[in-house]
Parts: sequence; C-alpha cells; structure tokens
Amino acid sequence: MYSKRGAFLSVVLAAAVLLQTGLAQASSETDALLNKLVEKGILTVSEAQEVRNEAAGGSKERATAQEADVKETASKMPGGSWLSTVKWSGDLRLRHETQFRDTSSSGADTPNRNRERFRLRFGFTAKPMDPLEIGVRLGTGTSGDPIAPNQSFTNTFDKKAIFIDKAYAKYTPQQWVSMIGGKMDNPFLYTDLVWDPDTTPEGAAVQLKSPEPLPVLKEWLPVQPFVNAGAFALGEINNAKKGHPSVWGIQGGANIDLPFEGMTFQPSVAYYDFGEIKGNTVASVTTASAGAAGNTTSGGKWVFDYNELDILGRLTIPDVLGQPVVFVGDAVWNVAQSSADSAIGKIDNIGGWQAGVEVGKVTEKLGSLKGFYYFKRLESNAVFGPLTDSDFGAGGTNHFGHIFGAQVGLNKWASVGLKYFRTDEIIGSQNHNDTLQADVQTVF
Repeated sequence: MYSKRGAFLSVVLAAAVLLQTGLAQASSETDALLNKLVEKGILTVSEAQEVRNEAAGGSKERATAQEADVKETASKMPGGSWLSTVKWSGDLRLRHETQFRDTSSSGADTPNRNRERFRLRFGFTAKPMDPLEIGVRLGTGTSGDPIAPNQSFTNTFDKKAIFIDKAYAKYTPQQWVSMIGGKMDNPFLYTDLVWDPDTTPEGAAVQLKSPEPLPVLKEWLPVQPFVNAGAFALGEINNAKKGHPSVWGIQGGANIDLPFEGMTFQPSVAYYDFGEIKGNTVASVTTASAGAAGNTTSGGKWVFDYNELDILGRLTIPDVLGQPVVFVGDAVWNVAQSSADSAIGKIDNIGGWQAGVEVGKVTEKLGSLKGFYYFKRLESNAVFGPLTDSDFGAGGTNHFGHIFGAQVGLNKWASVGLKYFRTDEIIGSQNHNDTLQADVQTVF
C-alpha cells in the first residue's frame, strides 16, 4: 500500500502530465482527482492545496518560457525581433443618414434621401528599429474619391471594396523632429473647414516640436512651439504644357499653458499653396463624383488658384462644473484672389470661418458624454473644394449653417453619437440641405 507521501508524489506526477496535455482541461481534472483523494483520506486539505499551488506556479513558469520562445523565434526570423513591435488596430462605424433636401427655390423636386452606411479601417504599425516606424492601413472607400471612406448598403448585397488608406514610413531621429513619407495622416493641425478628417495626403512631411517649454518664457508662460511642413502630389498630367497639380504647406504654432487652473491655448497659422489648379480640367485633378465641389469652373476647368491662409485657435478649460470645455475658432482666406476679380464678377467669395464649443469627454465609462455646437460659413472659392468636409451641406463649398451633436461612451471600445447639420447655400440656387447622422462606433 502506498504511503501518504508516495500518494502525494504520484498526484504531483499525474498533475504534471495533465498540464502538458492542456492547461484548462488539466486544471479541471486535477481538481477532481485531488478532491477524491481528500475524501478517501489519502491527502489532507492542506496537501491538496499545496499541489494546486505548485501546478499554478508551474503554469506561470511555462507561460513565461513560451513568451520567451516566441520572442526568440521572432528574433531568428528575417527582420529580427522587430516583429514583436507590430501593433494592430482598427475601427468600424455603422451609420444611418437622412438628408432633408429643400430645393424649391431652384424649381426642382428632390426627395429626401435615406441610407445605411459603414466605414471599416484596419492596419498596423511596426518599428524595424527605434527611430523608424512603418504604418499601413486598409479601409473602405470609393475609387477616385480622397474623402469618401463610407460604403452604402446597396446594390443587392454586392461585395464592398477595400483600398490602401495609409502606407508610410516615419523617421524620428530626435525627440523634436519627425520626417514622414508616403500616404499618411494629415500632418497639420486643422479643422474640417479646410481639410476633411478622412484625408490622407500623399507625399512628404516634416514635423518639428519643442519637447520642453522655451527657457526664456518657462517661468511665467510655458510655451512649446511647433512647425509642420509638407509637399503633396494631387495628380499626374501627361502634358508638357501643364505642370502636375500639387499642394505644399507650412504651419507654425505653439502649445501654451495659461496661468489659469490648467487652461491651455493652441494657436497656429498655416499657408497652403495649391499649384497648377487654375486652367486645369477638373477630371485631370480628381475623378470624385463631387468634381470641383463648389469651386468656380468654366468649360470643365478651374477658374482660380487656391492659396489659403488659415488661422486656427483652440482654448481648453479642463474643469467647468466637472467637465472639460474646448472653444475652437478657425478662419481661412484664399489670398490668391483679389478685390479686382470680385469687382468684375470673376470670383464668388474667398473667405470662410467657423466657431464652436465642445463640452465633456467620451471615456471608457458607460454614460460618459460629449456635446458640441459649431457655426460655419464656407464661401465658394475660400478653399480647394474636393478636400473640404464631405458632410457639411452634403460636401464641398458654398454653404453656411449650424452643426449640433452629441456622443455617448458605452465602454472603452464603443460609443454612439448623433450629429445634425442645418445648412443653406450662400449663392446660386440657395438650396437648403439638412443632414442627420446616427452612428455606432467601435474600435479594436
């Protein structure tokens, strides 16, 4: 007959075998066996618990060893251990949208529009070495349209297209400088007055920022300046008489800590020069269905240049009755045009502005809330139409109106939101277009 110690050793060996065949199954079977041995008086309760503790400790050791094996295997593969730096991410947005369209002023009879839509994006970043980051993201969209990531539920369940949304390399040799090349996130500080949030420019950019407040001002007003610059291609024209449409921009600004209860102010000034637009055909620059998107054209060609001066400011108050509040103001002028053009009727309008306030913040807490209101006026030739917000006034320029919205957090991965645009056209037929959007957003 076995002694208690012999039985104890036998149980330990049995538990080890079971752990090798599957941790979850082994844990269950080991518990059943230990309970039976305790019932028969072969083991005491404390001896059984000792076996469980040793088994749990062994599983942790095996998990650590397996993690080390994975890293070692990755280090031996082509490219080395950088494979362990790959980070995957994505997001999915489901949307119901209704457009309430009043075109009675133009004599047309356009019914309201209802549609269900979704946006899917997923990708990864990796660091082959510390200063270098590679990023790739795929996403839904429409061929030829730079700002349309949504796909509508239509065409009898047809398959939906996936495109390359980002593909870039970012080199950061020092904390204060980054150089980016490829198809990237917008490197500028902006609002949707000038750039649609889904725009991913193609070209090269440099970002400079002060890692610490300037020593001269640090004692009484901490200021961290930054500079962003970029050059991007808009199109390639196989015609020696015309240059390639492109845009380059430069922006200077600062992050300023104000001496009032943690308030911060972020002013910036940007200049964007859209080259080789005037005189080029719309089709040679963009194949998007919106075309020139409100800009003045003649004979299918752009009539004006677009050199945009953008002045932007954000004031953040961290606590107003327990909630953060952000005030935003943005103004833009197309300085390529002159009052002489306006006097002879060649130009419609060359300015735009918006102002708004955001209250609250969406967090991972259920019921966390953010509300916002903006007023926007964007005249016909204030900005390059194909790249401005695709939702306000159904997209493009020549609109003014109000934007109301709220977003509620469900958890760290999901939120729901409502957004309402009440807009009118500034010149021309002066049609009225209201849009309601109801969203469910998830990240993964």
